[in-house]
Amino acid sequence: MADMGEWRVPGYSEVRELGAGGGGRVVLATHVNSGTPVAIKYLSEALRDEPGFLARFQEEARVMVELADPHVARLYEYRQTRYGGAAIVMELVNGVSLRAILREHGATGPEAALSVLKGSLLGLAAAHRLGVVHRDYKPENVLVQGDGTSKLVDFGIAVRSGDGRTPAGTPPYMAPEQWSGLAATPATDVYAATAVFFECLTGHRPYQATAHVVLKFQHEHAPVPIGEVPEPVRGLVARGLAKDPLDRPPGAAAFLAELERVARAAYGEDWEERGRRRLAELAALLVLLFPLHAPAPPPTAATSLFRTVLGRARRAVRDNAARIAAGAGVVVVAGGATAYVLAADEPPTRRVDIVAAAPTDPPTPAAAPATEPPAPTPFGTPATTEPALAQSPPAETPTAPETAQPETTQSETTPPETTPPVTTSPPTTSPPTTSPPTTFPPTTSPPTSPPVTTAPPTRAPAPTRVSAVRLGELSQDGEVLAVSTTVTTRGSGRVRLTVAFAVNGTVVDTQRMELAGATTYVRAFQHALAEPRCGGAWTVTATTEPAAPGGTVTASRAFPDCPTSATGVRVAGLSVDAAPGRTLRARFAVTASGTGRVPVTAEILSGGSTVATRSAVLSGRRSYTRTLTHAFPERPCGTTVGVRVKAGAHSDVRQVRVTCPAGVQTVEVLRAAVSARGATATVRVVTDNDRPVRLRVVLQVGDRTRTSALTLSGATSYTRTLSFALGTVPCGQTWQVSAATTPAARGGADTLSGRTAACPPPREPAEPSPSASAPDDPPPSIR
Repeated sequence: MADMGEWRVPGYSEVRELGAGGGGRVVLATHVNSGTPVAIKYLSEALRDEPGFLARFQEEARVMVELADPHVARLYEYRQTRYGGAAIVMELVNGVSLRAILREHGATGPEAALSVLKGSLLGLAAAHRLGVVHRDYKPENVLVQGDGTSKLVDFGIAVRSGDGRTPAGTPPYMAPEQWSGLAATPATDVYAATAVFFECLTGHRPYQATAHVVLKFQHEHAPVPIGEVPEPVRGLVARGLAKDPLDRPPGAAAFLAELERVARAAYGEDWEERGRRRLAELAALLVLLFPLHAPAPPPTAATSLFRTVLGRARRAVRDNAARIAAGAGVVVVAGGATAYVLAADEPPTRRVDIVAAAPTDPPTPAAAPATEPPAPTPFGTPATTEPALAQSPPAETPTAPETAQPETTQSETTPPETTPPVTTSPPTTSPPTTSPPTTFPPTTSPPTSPPVTTAPPTRAPAPTRVSAVRLGELSQDGEVLAVSTTVTTRGSGRVRLTVAFAVNGTVVDTQRMELAGATTYVRAFQHALAEPRCGGAWTVTATTEPAAPGGTVTASRAFPDCPTSATGVRVAGLSVDAAPGRTLRARFAVTASGTGRVPVTAEILSGGSTVATRSAVLSGRRSYTRTLTHAFPERPCGTTVGVRVKAGAHSDVRQVRVTCPAGVQTVEVLRAAVSARGATATVRVVTDNDRPVRLRVVLQVGDRTRTSALTLSGATSYTRTLSFALGTVPCGQTWQVSAATTPAARGGADTLSGRTAACPPPREPAEPSPSASAPDDPPPSIR
């Protein structure tokens, strides 16, 4: 096909470019016949032949046609040529993106944040009622107007609820189910809206990791940081950022009801007025970023013009429907007050356009007052004094997660973050040509009706030079490495692109591609690893012939860290505090293959059974030494205690028997008796444990001493009676029994004393009787 130059939607005069990216560009334009400002979003020429991109662009137009809501930027027309040129003509929103406000001012304050969230939820609710999930709600896609109201834009990766299992979106705002490849539901949009609400409240995102693998983990597992937001709205944030979609409000409408209730209770009935006023103040400070720097004057005579335009549009729909029935060349798919119209255009001899929601024949000049330019109003509504609305400047946040499939990223379907939403009134277009019927999107051969001379003249090809080569973000999905490249050229001649993949410095794959016929090319490259990789890095280099000014472009990305495993465990020491202590102390060492996380479990053993368990996760080093303590309820005397430490497949155990030295609490001589037959003594001993105790009992009677000793063990209380042989025991003697233990009792020895039986009193001598004293002896003789 000959070089046709850059295609433009006929009937519009371009003013300036609002943004451009790999997916295309967005321009500010005016409708020639009505003077209405619009935003036109062109699909990149480089993406027209890429699988899925044109179909997604068409689907975005379908979704926008169905969405007739004041909180969503409206679509006026969709145009497509037979050679794949495609454009969406949209409402121009004269305002600034929420991203620009956050970048310039930081946190907006709770009332303004609630106001933004409410406007967004109203727009999302309109989509949810149609069964559509936006999937890419973020500050770049919320446009704040001069009066503080907001509109939602960019349905480039929207899907029907229950679809969208391929990961897509902007990572900082993607719900856990988007990361996992599960179906998108209205609760998915609720998550993203809450993440943006959090950013408005705090000035930063809820999860701020830069590595996708870490960000994915945070969205799926990290606690919701509700402590950073004002207390009255913590419940809203916790519900909206719940990990499980079933724990979130089921859709925007349900979440909106909760928001209204919380906002009124926390900030009063007039919270929304104050919040909108605050947003208007913040937006006014960025007025130079508005597509239309000054607010448009209030329309004064738009109603009659619009009725004329709308009337002709409705007539055109009826006429086109009649033509379809009669086999004419226009197909109309009506949706409310909007319609898809497929007309015959011609590049170079004829073309095919798809037109939606626009009059099919231009209004006559007499329809508007001669003194003032007409200011159209939105589809039959009265003219207002609000300024026309605008588009935001390009945003900075990438919209693709860790996947290189072109079908999964918004940035490859639409200009990244730069797609301007568009004006508040439907422009008119030139009358469609009558050609054979076709379908949306066109699948038939070009009609053979007379050509319409709209193609630009053919120019002689110029020498082709490469202006720039850029590598997109490198991504890894399992064993698949992926990257996108963007090549910009001067001239549409042939360019050879070479992309090489290297793993840890070794080239493992080289791919080449011929590029021609355009000036911007976006191509995706993949390499499947033969086996999973961890540790190290992989590198992509891109080179062109002819060479780019900067030569070869290189980008690298680290493989995920290899899982760390324990390589050894050793219990280095084990002891129990000295009696009467009851605390066990152990020291153990763990070695690991890397610095990643190593789970460790320690079991406290007593008598062979586990009585307690401790767990920890070690990381950051390759060897660790830790000390473990455990206090038993009482000293485990005579018991074997120990510690078993496990880390991965490795374990070690050490045990020790707890010995408790004997201890005597009391020793007491209960009773004792000493008689002529001998002596007895009864002694009681109470000990700390059943360890052996030596008892010694001493009996002393007068100058005689008797000793008896014995060993007590196996119990903690003993009563013993001891006997002593004394022979003849003198009467009236003092005796004493002493009892002592080894080890000594805490109260010392005990004694008991007494006396033997008293001796009988001595007998008095009897007086002699006379007969006895004078025996019948003869009286002594006297000599």
